Amino acid sequence: MSIFEKRTQVYGPETFIVGEFDPTADGLYRNVYPVELTVKPNHVLYVSVKSDIPVDIVIAREDGSAVQHKDKQKEIVLGPYPTEKHKSMGVILGVFRGDKANVTLEAWMERK
Repeated sequence: MSIFEKRTQVYGPETFIVGEFDPTADGLYRNVYPVELTVKPNHVLYVSVKSDIPVDIVIAREDGSAVQHKDKQKEIVLGPYPTEKHKSMGVILGVFRGDKANVTLEAWMERK
């Protein structure tokens, strides 16, 4: 990794399952999957999502406000989203109850 490289990996790439049956969860399914991202202020965030079935995606700030919401996406790169003064942001993935998605998530930052 070069010291002049602008891209900083924040998460992944990691593959996981959204929508697994779980008798201990409310509604019996883990159909909402939140991921917290540690970011640096004054950068821009990119998020890549690849899934075998369509998933809903929300990018959110640490104060709970939504930056963007996308429905029914199978493969998409979202961003750039300014991190402003925030030190954490999040990605929330969701599927309908009973659906099961294999999702690969990756997130990175770049300097402005």
